[in-house]
Amino acid sequence: MFQKTIGASLIAGAAFIVATSAAAHTSYMQPNVFDTPNASQVTIESSFTEDFSRPEVAIESEEWSVYRPDGRRDTFDRVTVLNQVTILESDLTEPGTYRFTTGERLGRTGLQGFIDGQWRPLDPDEPPAPGVRTRRSQTATVTDVYVTKGPPSTQVIGVSVGRLAIHPVTHPNSIYLDEAFQLRVTFDGAPVANHDLELTRDGGSYDEQTFHRTYRTDANGALTIRFEQPGAYLLMTRMSGNAPAGAPTDVRSYTTSLTFEVRR
Repeated sequence: MFQKTIGASLIAGAAFIVATSAAAHTSYMQPNVFDTPNASQVTIESSFTEDFSRPEVAIESEEWSVYRPDGRRDTFDRVTVLNQVTILESDLTEPGTYRFTTGERLGRTGLQGFIDGQWRPLDPDEPPAPGVRTRRSQTATVTDVYVTKGPPSTQVIGVSVGRLAIHPVTHPNSIYLDEAFQLRVTFDGAPVANHDLELTRDGGSYDEQTFHRTYRTDANGALTIRFEQPGAYLLMTRMSGNAPAGAPTDVRSYTTSLTFEVRR
């Protein structure tokens, strides 16, 4: 396995955690190649979208990072932000597996109200109704992709990026149609049990029935996914949790996504 096993009792220390709606734009990173024997460079497209991988809103981040095969954090060689898409370039100097990430990027803030037993977004232009309990929230997003040059390596898979994390157990550049993809979901390192993840496939909107699947982790935060078609996939999960101490909001809405390829 490529990540540490964490006791389920630790989840209690995460305080408040609630699943949120998946009906929103999702960030992705799409490389021109996921696996290469000898390429010297990779180019990555990154954007927010509701239809993977059609770019809609370019991603801007102060935390763009390249994790090289030895686990060392580095920067991209070039980052070009356009209106609908960000284009990133990185060398592939060393053999092994690289991890490319937005890092945990903080986004918009908003006011939520506790209405009918649920926290719901409130209209920023209208005051809350009398007696409605409120709190402030901020988005926090992470999106990752792994690219391997030559034989795969595992050092970057265990690197922690963001509080809500998708940890591959199966190497993310060794997912095949006749084998399952195993992973775990954690929050602050603790397993997230019985939690939903959304899966879409690049080009899936052309299917007779649009490709969209929902999966749920088990009691240990683990999940196994099997595939019927090869292609590039986007896996996403969302949840809300208490903001870190000293943050300007009460809670954060966390979204983490992983782009990967399934091969024949």
